Amino acid sequence: MVRTSVLMLIGFLVFASTDAPAAPPAAGAAKSIEEASKRLENARAALTTAVQRIEQEPPRGADLDAALAAVEALKEALNAGASFETEDLEYAKSVLAARKQLRTDREYVDERRAKVHIHDYRRRIDSALAPLNERMSKLGQGDPGSKAMDEARAAVDALEKLTEEGRPLKSQDPKFSSYLTDVEATVARHRKTLDERWLQLSAQKQRGLLDASRKSLASALADLGKAWSDEKFTAADKATAALQKQLEEGKPLEVQDKAYRADADKARAEVTQARRQMDESVVQAGVSRVKVELEPAHEELRASAKALRVKRPTPEQLAEAKTAAFVGRKLVDKYEPQAARSQAIGQYLAEVKNTLVEVEVVLQVRTLDAARAEVMQALRNIEKRAATAEQFEEAKTALVVLEKTLETVHVKNPAISPAAADARQLLRDGRATMERRRYEVDLQQQRVKVDEARKNAAALVIQIQKETPSPAQLQEAENAVKQIGAVLEVGAPFVKKDRDYALYAKETKERMADLGERINRRKIVLAAADARVQLASRLTTTKEKLEAAKGISSTDGDVETASKSVDEVMQMFEANAALERQDAGYAASAERARAEWLKLVEALEFAKQARALRRLTGEALGVASKASEAAASSTDLRKKKELYASALEKLTACQDEGARMVKENASLATVDVLVGGTPTQPQEVMAQCAQKAEALQAPQKRADVELRFQDGQRKAYDSAKSLLSKGRKSEALSQLNDCIAEGRILENRYPDFKEQKFDIGGASMSMLELIQVCAKERKALQPAP
Repeated sequence: MVRTSVLMLIGFLVFASTDAPAAPPAAGAAKSIEEASKRLENARAALTTAVQRIEQEPPRGADLDAALAAVEALKEALNAGASFETEDLEYAKSVLAARKQLRTDREYVDERRAKVHIHDYRRRIDSALAPLNERMSKLGQGDPGSKAMDEARAAVDALEKLTEEGRPLKSQDPKFSSYLTDVEATVARHRKTLDERWLQLSAQKQRGLLDASRKSLASALADLGKAWSDEKFTAADKATAALQKQLEEGKPLEVQDKAYRADADKARAEVTQARRQMDESVVQAGVSRVKVELEPAHEELRASAKALRVKRPTPEQLAEAKTAAFVGRKLVDKYEPQAARSQAIGQYLAEVKNTLVEVEVVLQVRTLDAARAEVMQALRNIEKRAATAEQFEEAKTALVVLEKTLETVHVKNPAISPAAADARQLLRDGRATMERRRYEVDLQQQRVKVDEARKNAAALVIQIQKETPSPAQLQEAENAVKQIGAVLEVGAPFVKKDRDYALYAKETKERMADLGERINRRKIVLAAADARVQLASRLTTTKEKLEAAKGISSTDGDVETASKSVDEVMQMFEANAALERQDAGYAASAERARAEWLKLVEALEFAKQARALRRLTGEALGVASKASEAAASSTDLRKKKELYASALEKLTACQDEGARMVKENASLATVDVLVGGTPTQPQEVMAQCAQKAEALQAPQKRADVELRFQDGQRKAYDSAKSLLSKGRKSEALSQLNDCIAEGRILENRYPDFKEQKFDIGGASMSMLELIQVCAKERKALQPAP
């Protein structure tokens, strides 16, 4: 059966390979069947070993990772040899077995990894459950305290969170599912235990507080029953209120704890009994006891009420009435609880209250009247034309005092209601008046600030018109105009609120623009005046420099300086071009100066040509004369030749360039040229250059011939002699040939100098004689025919 299955698989692969287009080889594909087989066997062996290692309980994490890597390695080995499955039957069988192993071992590895995860999760739950069980066992021992209860509840919450996170793993392992169900039941049991223990402790604590309040009430009632006193009655009343408060706080526990509910019912009955006993004590004490302390204060109140009925009570009477009202109010409040328990005490206390209220009403009305008077006086002060900030603060404070006074009076009392209504109206009117006057004063002050800024700016602008202002004064005037704008910006909100101020602000902006224009015109006038002075000064300086450049002894530096000065005048025209459009006076001056400048430009051009003519003629003649003198006295033939050539070049330029310049500009013929300190006409100087050049022809030619003789014929002769002294005859023969050849060339080129004697090592010899000497010595060296 296995063989048949393998053959069917191979056949299927063959048909699939013929129908499907050829796929490119996978990355890392084996190069041969042997390599693929070896790789497959190694991967299978490695996977088998890795699976054996994870069979231990519990498997290590590193072994699980190695097993997963081995599964992937086997999968890659199968992919690498996929192309050989249809080529070799034995390899196909190996592949089939390997694929079966891959499926089986991969499922086992995944299962082991899942179980390890469940095992780790179970350990986490166990590590949280064990301390929780220990903590819960301690909660039943005595009073654990609120901290231990909170810690236990936090531990239950943490364990419950762990169980919720582990619920998805139930489907993977029945044992873990059963385990997790047990843990969830334990969590529910612990939570119920915590709730019951908390209820028990809370009820126990509340019961203790309730017992303490009941004992305090019993003690206070016992003291009150022995002998009456206000202090004992107050203590009993406070103890009753404290017990009632404890009952209200523990009311939620009554539903959950029957024992506590029974104690609460007893306490509630005790409160009722205590109130009944306190009422009986008040009745037994009677009104006479209350009158002993309260009647003197009542008499003081009656006296104060009588004193206050006059039209103008004295300050002392008002002060006494305030003191009597304060004492009476305290005593009335003190006996108010007893009045609720005794009708007789209540009737007497009502009489005292009537007198007290009469005094308080009169005092409150007078206090209101005083506060109203302060407000009205403060409002009158701010209605003045020059209201100050302090007066506004006083009015604000007076309104606050009136408002606070209204909060303390009995506004519903008919005797106070009219005064209170007037005070409230005064508050509204006073605030409106303050707002209106604040706006009016701010507007007035704003106009004053604008007026001051305008006056300051106008004064500074007038000042710069009368005298020649400094840059600082001009800047100060500009800043003053800008300050007007800054002040107007501050008052911008008034523009929308006040039509008159809006018109005033508009007119001020126009005035501001006018002042700015006047400053600009003044700056233009000053700039034009300064530019005229600078232009005139620059023209004068340029004329002086041009005169220096035109002088007979001027230098190139003088011409260059004059040229720069002329350019600077042009730059001044360009820099102040805007002024010509802005100031007619400066425009006229600039036009006249421009005409003068054009003449200076022409004069400068002539000065440049004159200077060039003097440099090419007179100065060239002087330089050539010095060069010829140096050449005549020089013993260095090369230097002599160069000096003669330089002198002839200068003299030739003197003739040719000088004639050309005079021809192009006939005016240059009248220019004086300095020659040897004597002014000379250019034509005469050029004639001297021609004479001098002609005179230098002969010495220059002689120097040239002598240099050629020394460098050519004599040099070859001296070299031949040196070579002969060393016995190098063939080389010496070549040099003698050169001596004869160079001599014949010189003889033909300079026939006038063939008899000329030249110095040769202390002897004097012509080029023909040297040719003969060289020929004779050459003949001696030549072999016989």
